[in-house]
Amino acid sequence: MTKQLLFLLLLLTSTIVVSQEQFARVSDSINNLTSENIDKAVTQLGLKPGETVKIFAMFSVDTDGSIVDVKARSVHPAFEEEAIRIIQKLPTMEPAVVDGKAIKQKYSLPILYKIETVQERKKRERREYRKLKRKQRKN
Repeated sequence: MTKQLLFLLLLLTSTIVVSQEQFARVSDSINNLTSENIDKAVTQLGLKPGETVKIFAMFSVDTDGSIVDVKARSVHPAFEEEAIRIIQKLPTMEPAVVDGKAIKQKYSLPILYKIETVQERKKRERREYRKLKRKQRKN
């Protein structure tokens, strides 16, 4: 079962400073939120195409920019574990700065995990195919 992940990034008290390259890596990491455990959880919960699962992830960016203290809440442990795994793989961030000093900052990342419909899957596959063809032509 293929899925599409929509996500919103809401920050508690300040912004994460990332370059466009870092943002692309963060976005790609989160969009790859899939695993066999997720497929089993979708089946166990009886989710149908078009339904959405909410995952609330919390983490801190330490003074050196590393991701620490990752936690998640959701309707099934498989969703929580996968969100934690993906967030721990995020690239190093720029830490929050107060009075010229880097500080540890907490963030919240609500993730909406949407089960793809057949039409959405076909549309995504066509888009990925075109992207692959463009990349091959450039090389």
